Amino acid sequence: MDQVGKLELSWAQGYNGDQACYIDKDVICYLCGNNVKFVAEDGAETVFKFPGEGVGPLAVHSLSRCFAVAEQCINPKIYVFIYPTFRSMSVLEGGAKLEYSKLFFSSSDYLCSLSGIPEFELTLWNFDKGIKLCTFALSRDNIPTSISFNPGNWRQICVTTEKTITLLNIEQSNKYYVMQPSVIQFGHYNWPYHRRIRLPAVDPEMEEYDEFDRDIPTRASTRMTRYTVDVPKAAKAGLVGELAEKLDDIQDETERVKPVSQVWTPIGDLYLGCAGGQILKVDSEQYRGKVIYYPPKIPDAPDSRMSSAGFQRESMVDIQQHVPDVSQMILDGSVDCIGLHKRGLYCAGKDGTIRLVDVKSSDVSVIEQCNMGVPITSMSFSPSYRRLALGSSHGSLHLYEPGAPESLKLLRNLHHGEFVSIGILPGNEYCVTCRVNGEIQVWSVDKGHLISSVSIDMPAYSMACSPLLNVCAVGTAGGFIYYVDLCNIDEPRVVERVRVYEGTVANLVYQDTGAYLLSASEDGQVFLIDGRASKKFKPLAHTGVKGAVQSLASYTDTSGTIHVIVTHNTTGNRRSGANYLTYFSVSEEVIRDLRYNCNSLKYDFKDKSIRKVTLKLAVPSYGVAISEGDTVYMMAQNNKKIHQHNLPKPEELPSEKELEKLRMEPVAEFPGHQLPGGQCLLSPHHKWLATFGTDGSIMLRTIGQMDKTVSLTPHDYRIGGVKAVAFAEDSQHIFTTGFDGVLTCYSWNYSPTGLGKAKSAMEAARAKKSKLMTSQKEENDVIQGMPEWEPERGTRPTSEKQQGTNREAREKAKRDEALERDEIYKTPTPIPEDNSTWLQVQELESFKEEDKQYAEIKKNLRVSIKDMRKTLQSMLRNNETLPDIEQLNHHEFDLDIEEQLRLQAEADLEVERVREEIEFENLAKMYLREMIKRECWDEMVVKGRAVQAFNSNLEVSNFPMRERPKETKQLLETVTKRRQIEIAEEKARKETLEITTKLVPTTADDEGGEGEDDDGKEQPSTTGSLEGGLPDSDRIGAQYGGGSELFYSQFELHAREQKVNQIVLLEDAIFRIKNLFNKEFDELFLKKEQEIGKITDKNKRIKKIIADLELVEEVIEPTMGIAEKPEILLTVNDDEVKVEKFYTPEQRKEIEKKKKEEEERRARERGDNIRERALVDMMGGVLEIKKEDELKMDIPKPAFMSQKEESEWSEDEQKAAKEFERRVKELQEEREKYRKQLEAELRKNQSVIQESMAGFDDMLNTVFMKKIKVMMVIYQEELKILRLRYSLLVEEEMETQENELLRLFEQKKVNKQKATQTVQETRKSVDAFREQYDILLAEDKVMDKQFKKEFQDVSAVQQDQLYRFFKKRPRALKITRAEGDANMLPNPFADRPSTARTNAQTDSYMSNQMTDLDKLSNCPEGVEQSVWDRLCRYRMEKVRSENLLKSSALVLAEMNTFLGKRQEEDERLRNDIDHIQDQLSKLREDRTRFNLNLEVQLLLKQGQVEVDAGTFIHDYKDSALIHRSVVEELNNNIKGLGESKIASMVESKDFRKGIIQLEWEHKKMLMQMEDLQNKMKDIQFMKVTREIQLFLNSPDYEGRKQGEVGKLEQTILQQKQIHEKNIDERQKQLKELERTIKQRENENEQVLKELENLNVSVYERRHIEEVNADRRNDSGAEKRYQEIVQRRKLVDLAKAQAQEVAVLRAEVERLRMRTFPALVQVEH
Repeated sequence: MDQVGKLELSWAQGYNGDQACYIDKDVICYLCGNNVKFVAEDGAETVFKFPGEGVGPLAVHSLSRCFAVAEQCINPKIYVFIYPTFRSMSVLEGGAKLEYSKLFFSSSDYLCSLSGIPEFELTLWNFDKGIKLCTFALSRDNIPTSISFNPGNWRQICVTTEKTITLLNIEQSNKYYVMQPSVIQFGHYNWPYHRRIRLPAVDPEMEEYDEFDRDIPTRASTRMTRYTVDVPKAAKAGLVGELAEKLDDIQDETERVKPVSQVWTPIGDLYLGCAGGQILKVDSEQYRGKVIYYPPKIPDAPDSRMSSAGFQRESMVDIQQHVPDVSQMILDGSVDCIGLHKRGLYCAGKDGTIRLVDVKSSDVSVIEQCNMGVPITSMSFSPSYRRLALGSSHGSLHLYEPGAPESLKLLRNLHHGEFVSIGILPGNEYCVTCRVNGEIQVWSVDKGHLISSVSIDMPAYSMACSPLLNVCAVGTAGGFIYYVDLCNIDEPRVVERVRVYEGTVANLVYQDTGAYLLSASEDGQVFLIDGRASKKFKPLAHTGVKGAVQSLASYTDTSGTIHVIVTHNTTGNRRSGANYLTYFSVSEEVIRDLRYNCNSLKYDFKDKSIRKVTLKLAVPSYGVAISEGDTVYMMAQNNKKIHQHNLPKPEELPSEKELEKLRMEPVAEFPGHQLPGGQCLLSPHHKWLATFGTDGSIMLRTIGQMDKTVSLTPHDYRIGGVKAVAFAEDSQHIFTTGFDGVLTCYSWNYSPTGLGKAKSAMEAARAKKSKLMTSQKEENDVIQGMPEWEPERGTRPTSEKQQGTNREAREKAKRDEALERDEIYKTPTPIPEDNSTWLQVQELESFKEEDKQYAEIKKNLRVSIKDMRKTLQSMLRNNETLPDIEQLNHHEFDLDIEEQLRLQAEADLEVERVREEIEFENLAKMYLREMIKRECWDEMVVKGRAVQAFNSNLEVSNFPMRERPKETKQLLETVTKRRQIEIAEEKARKETLEITTKLVPTTADDEGGEGEDDDGKEQPSTTGSLEGGLPDSDRIGAQYGGGSELFYSQFELHAREQKVNQIVLLEDAIFRIKNLFNKEFDELFLKKEQEIGKITDKNKRIKKIIADLELVEEVIEPTMGIAEKPEILLTVNDDEVKVEKFYTPEQRKEIEKKKKEEEERRARERGDNIRERALVDMMGGVLEIKKEDELKMDIPKPAFMSQKEESEWSEDEQKAAKEFERRVKELQEEREKYRKQLEAELRKNQSVIQESMAGFDDMLNTVFMKKIKVMMVIYQEELKILRLRYSLLVEEEMETQENELLRLFEQKKVNKQKATQTVQETRKSVDAFREQYDILLAEDKVMDKQFKKEFQDVSAVQQDQLYRFFKKRPRALKITRAEGDANMLPNPFADRPSTARTNAQTDSYMSNQMTDLDKLSNCPEGVEQSVWDRLCRYRMEKVRSENLLKSSALVLAEMNTFLGKRQEEDERLRNDIDHIQDQLSKLREDRTRFNLNLEVQLLLKQGQVEVDAGTFIHDYKDSALIHRSVVEELNNNIKGLGESKIASMVESKDFRKGIIQLEWEHKKMLMQMEDLQNKMKDIQFMKVTREIQLFLNSPDYEGRKQGEVGKLEQTILQQKQIHEKNIDERQKQLKELERTIKQRENENEQVLKELENLNVSVYERRHIEEVNADRRNDSGAEKRYQEIVQRRKLVDLAKAQAQEVAVLRAEVERLRMRTFPALVQVEH
């Protein structure tokens, strides 16, 4: 196949929304699969095939018009190409091991790359020279979300992640580069250097706080003398290293902003867009940032649940009033892409709206917006910033002009999505693709332009184009096949929809001539469908295969027989490949007589008619293709090779049993793909085989030479590889689609040998076209005449389940109606439902045919059934009349025994299921019960129980105790022995030092009365017990069994082992205390049992007495409750179960048997009991006659007393009657006496019971009080244990903190060594470069000195002239905007061009200027040309030397700056090391103080605490513990000093009293004097008006006033008269004026009429005047007009000045009257 030629890329289409950038002023480029696509604004396209291995990220440099693409392979390279020649500029190697994740250019000659796993390194390149400059390792925890260079300064790079914003400053020292990070800080305070800097919170209302700023009172602050140690959180958690550094981030639950986009400003600031819609601003100089915009919180609209339409409308209006307009807001996802423009900040994102945001003002607002309608994922400005390229993840590219919202233009709309399949239309001019979302697209074959598209509005799963007519078939879910008419390419339409089956249409294949369409369902059904429009695309027949269909292929031989081959999988795992192959043949004869060749009206093919054969594959395979000679090609699953199989001929097939055992082995195998999975495809002329798969490659072979291939890789295997491949009709083009959403077209570049093979393919295509031409035209005419298919919209769709339910309900109603009428219900013939599949319709047709065939038989059966039903009903009626014993159960009349058994089996299964669930539930409860019982009862040596009082609610419980483990006992034994050894050693040491101790007494011994005895033995106040100053027998701990001589002194617990041993000893003391109390509790419990036994005995007698006395009294019967006997909870009595117990039949039989035996035994005993009969006969049924029984017996009354009257009695009878009365009286007396004895006995027994109960309650109360004290002792001992454990925990935390500080110290130390080494190396390089600079400087000066020597051959005058020309230099370049004002350019960086561009412009300008200076026209007169040329060369050398010197000076300054920064870094590291050492020293000091400043627990009386109680508990942090005698002595001294102070204060008080009285009198006099002076000043400065003068001078001032009042009244009367007279005159004048007005109106009417005539005359004269105006000179009129205006201004000025003079005069008069007359101030 390689001899045919090579496949070259013709075009590629596809865009997934990745970054699309301008590479030229009107050209946009983006990645298109494994290619780079270039699209001009006018629509022109260019595709560049990337030569590397795989395509990685893309970067574009619009200023240099170049682009960089990275490979995707091991040790990838970066290729830099120049546009539009696509010449390779450089290849960058060594920046990554596995992949590059991002590339980006600076505005100069630098490129930065970000590698992925495993390095995550930023690498800086000089792409022009192909040099790697430096690298910087990023954190592997946070993936960068955006990276960019500063356009105005390539030495700054901003890297943002979801948790940090970092600025990288690139520092340079000659050829050495380094990146130094600076983290941007937010908030109003600086975080410590060891803390992570956090981004702002999403919600501005959330407050940031530091854990060290919180002042929360805890129990730790209540210690009296404890030294508090601040331990960081990481040390408390026991974390060291990276986990300690990440702890803050792990515990930070605040939702924070996530930067996703960034843009630089010309002054070096940054704007960042966040995923939540926030906008950040960063100052790159101060490394601080702030949030300048938070998205507003939009309230959720309330749900409207109104029933009426009116209320619903009102609620919607109310909702709309409260919901704000979000079109002008920046919300979540609106700033995913941002760009800086001269007019502001352009933002776009998922909402599909472009917004221009004003970020210069304090209030961020939207000043321009345009809705694009699709999510925006890419934004790029053109080099001139006059257009904006916008990309969408939906596959569209748009152009937008900033400032013109109506200028939005669609450049490309490719409808991005995964392709399903691809096909070629007849004519070989257009190809058709189908995407998963149901979008059908038509492309031109030659240019790859998208011609048109149509959507079926359904997810698509397969597609095939007909070779016969311009139709494509699309398979969807639910078994629907849509047919799209493509006769009119510009307007495709859906003309038909056929539902073949219920499953998904996953496979569609047209037969070679296009007459038939093959489809395979997921459940293993293969359908043959008529592919012609004239036949309405009718399904014909189907056949089935086992399992799920994997692949489907067909081949049509010369006779028209269709050979179909199907591969399918029966394991259920489709990834394992197909393990069976089924092939069959459908001839024209079979299709013509389908009814005969199908098994039924369901149109399922007979296997014999289609010669269907199923074979098991020896090797599971993918894909299938069949060619001439029944040769099959497949891709093996195990070795991924191409297998060739030859199908056996029908006569060679074995029997069916042997066929099942036959395994289909490949006859040949050829090299295949690298990854498993794929498909096979034959070219239209069946000479070439194409295989493609998940490795992204396509391999082409000729059928005759399978070992020679032509391969290409159009798609990336990481995304899924190749999805579909299609050949053109003439096989000159190959079309591919991949999972990356890219469509590519490859064309053959034939070699001389391959032209012949190409001609055979084209001839086969022409022959096929001519063969199908007539039928093709006819079918196209038919399909063009078909109306466009539209989904039904009139009826409301109902689900199949609802339809089935409605149908069953109707059938049930008809069945019940038939039963009521005593008729046989006839099942109606089923009718096809809406959207029924073709298979379902055929099944219904077969049912109808069967109904017709067996109609008579069914009729007879219905009659027989009717007769049987009548007979059965009569039997049921007769059964009801029979006696109960003769009646049969209803189920015995069921004729359908099978249904009865089925229902019984279902019931049994349900019962079994429920029983199993109950058993599992009971088992879970039993397990839980056993666990609780084992934990809380079985493992308890002492079971928990309580003793309750008889007469109160008092209750005392014991201490439940487990058995101490063996390890605990061993540890206690070890600690005990160790402590005994320590005590013995201490005692021996004291005996050795006893003499010294007696001779030299110390102050500590005198003052240590509380802590130690004379023999050095510590008092209990500082040991394991609680009271001090008492012997062991009197201590509380010893009293309750907790005493021990092994306790450590609380002043000696310094070592960790001592604290651990003390904890063990205290736990043992608690155990002994509990054990001792439990023994006493057991005695109390036995006491109560005895008391209850005694009370029970007493109650028996009390009950007997109450019964004898026939009293109604309650008997006190105390019993043990559940708290006292908890073991009764473990047994369940029958009376506690409220439900009836279930017995199995076997249990019931056993119970009845036992019951019968018990009854028989009792009957035997009742039959002949000699003992009872003898007792009754001999002693009346009792063994002993009691006194109370005798008293109950009445004395028999003589018979005569009831038979005779008393007068008839005889003497004997009278005596007998008296004797009877006497005996009765004695009996009554005995009874009364006995009654009183019983009552006394009753009260005595009751009092005895009450006394015993009260005594027990007193005993219980004593034990309860003891329990309280015991619990107090236990709690105090447990408090000691907790304090000791807390101290151990703090020691561990401090140890962890010390390890972390040591780790940091070592890390900083290593960094310090590296920094010191860098400083030394840098200093050496600076010194070496400075020497080179000095040499250059000396050489430059030498050139000036050597000038005269160089030009000795000229005269002195010419030498001076030449020297002036030698010193002449061009003027420096001033970069100006000649083409327009810079403020008018939309580029925000126009005022700040890049350094590289400025340097290039300066070099070009200097070169041109030097060329102009070197021209011969500038040569002085008299200087020869050779001398002038020599001067030009020498001057050029001088200029080069100066330029080199300047650049060297800049480099030297830069190196010095670099050296200074490295020294600062070295100093900072040294300071960090010192700081860590200080922290270590402080920590060790704190640790020492913590171990020495021990915490001692004491028991204090309440009156001895002189500390104020706080809100929670006493705070002893600033308190001291002192002896009582010290306090009393201080109190006595205070009293004495207080009395002396009081005496001196009384004396001072008396003296002070006199002083205060004199001071008060002095102040009083001063105030009086000040008051008199104020009165005098008031009189002096009072204004004396004329009225006051008149009042002072007139003797009769009141009379004068009365006279003036009389005159005024007369004046008022006179004025009223004059006013009335004036009114009359005015009325007369008014009437006269009215008459005058009427006359004037009449005159005005006449004047108006005259005015109209005069206006006509005036207009005529004005017209004449305007005509003659040019001829006259108007200078005189203008002059007169100016004089008039000037005169008018002077008159106005004079009037104004006159008014001002009058005002001033009035003011002068007012001031004069104000100060007249004046009084002279009196001075004292």
